[in-house]
Amino acid sequence: MSVAADSVVVSLLNKIEQPGRNVAQKSGLNRSILDAGWGVFLTVLAHKAESAGRELVAVNPANTSRMCARCGHCVKENRVTQAEFACTACGHTAHADVNAAINIFRAGLALRDAAEAA
Repeated sequence: MSVAADSVVVSLLNKIEQPGRNVAQKSGLNRSILDAGWGVFLTVLAHKAESAGRELVAVNPANTSRMCARCGHCVKENRVTQAEFACTACGHTAHADVNAAINIFRAGLALRDAAEAA
């Protein structure tokens, strides 16, 4: 897949306003992540993208790790293990992070195209 890099796409996980699941169990991890300055990181990333003539697109990551990047089939069973993705509909297999990254990238392009069309 060859694409001109004119956009930066990021997924926003577990924002303070909309926490994810198992928040109580992961409160220590979440606190550490927030302390690490993800908000500052995203702000700096947005400024860097703008200064380089690029656009930052924030994508909701919901179901990106469950959806097949080949056929779009989205079920929990597609995620065999933490690292393994195998679509139950079309048989596509990939590393789970690579599959999710493709889905996030496509969602970002769709959001960017919709914003340009509006």
